[in-house]
Amino acid sequence: MFSTDYLAEAIKSSPAYQGVDVATLRGDLNRIAAAFPQDTKTNESQTEDDFIWPVLAALGWSESLRQQNLTVSGRDDVPDGLLFANAEAKAAANAQPEQWRRYEHGLAVVESKRWARPLDRASGRHETTAPSTQMLRYLRRIDDLTNGKLRWGILTNGLRWRLYWAGARSISEEFLEIDLGRVLGLVGVDLFSDEEASDHWLRVFAVMFGREAFLATGIDQKTFHERARSEAAFYEERVAASLSRVVFDQVFPSLARALAESAPEASLDDVRDAALILLYRLLFLLYAEDRDLLPVNDDRYDDYALRPVRLDIGERVTNGDTFSSTAAKVWAHISDLSRIVDKGDASVGIPPYNGGLFATSGTTLLASARNP
Repeated sequence: MFSTDYLAEAIKSSPAYQGVDVATLRGDLNRIAAAFPQDTKTNESQTEDDFIWPVLAALGWSESLRQQNLTVSGRDDVPDGLLFANAEAKAAANAQPEQWRRYEHGLAVVESKRWARPLDRASGRHETTAPSTQMLRYLRRIDDLTNGKLRWGILTNGLRWRLYWAGARSISEEFLEIDLGRVLGLVGVDLFSDEEASDHWLRVFAVMFGREAFLATGIDQKTFHERARSEAAFYEERVAASLSRVVFDQVFPSLARALAESAPEASLDDVRDAALILLYRLLFLLYAEDRDLLPVNDDRYDDYALRPVRLDIGERVTNGDTFSSTAAKVWAHISDLSRIVDKGDASVGIPPYNGGLFATSGTTLLASARNP
């Protein structure tokens, strides 16, 4: 929905991002967190009342309705909250006698869960549906009821906040998630080691989940989210064009040279083929992690992901750090991850990939090479 590159860099140029008062917002959220019992035993109702709704208020949401039924009869589809632009919109919603009709006056639907509850699987004896599945069902229903007027959903367990959009190509996979627990350094959660990074993601959280982002403004009557998606697509196009030149003018030749040096007896054809396979493996992994096609936010997978290795290398290069000319730590990490993707590893949440790109057969040079 919004690329990692856009959220990490391009968003910084927006007036909305620059206008966030980080110190004030962090102080407000820290006070909310300090008064809340941050314990997995804290139930959903208390998590909603004492943490989630106060956080929403700090983001500018002052008008809402709770527990509005999406169905004519029964109580199967009852989201926890409906957010409005202002008091007038809420009054218009309340003028509707049927609760399901009130959604066309809202800006976003909220589904909140107990503190730290898993969002992608059922949890507990009386819970049969994953919260993420529940949110997707709500958005489909609301999209139909409102004829596309309301398409945004916020799902949170207090620590992790997700933003869903019904118009995404894959709603189940394309969502924005901010780890607010990590941004704030809440109990039992590691704070970003870099204060600048922590402030950046707090700004992103405020901009993307704040009320102002959902309001249509300007001559074009577009929301911040709509403009952001357009800017992200344009940014990606520019990055893709630049990346293509870098990949084939610099990265591929460097990979080929490294493989040739590690296997001087190999033919040029074997080196070229191995370098291409390695290049496409890296591109696949980077893309899949950027798009959350690989579970980068899953604690089981994150230690084996490519993303932290990439970020670490980037930071070391920026700082002028030294890389060993004999140790092959990064190579071993990529090789292990390639095997995990090829064969699958249920213990870290990865099913086998059957495309052949990561298959060991036919890639003897890659299997035997050791590059520092």
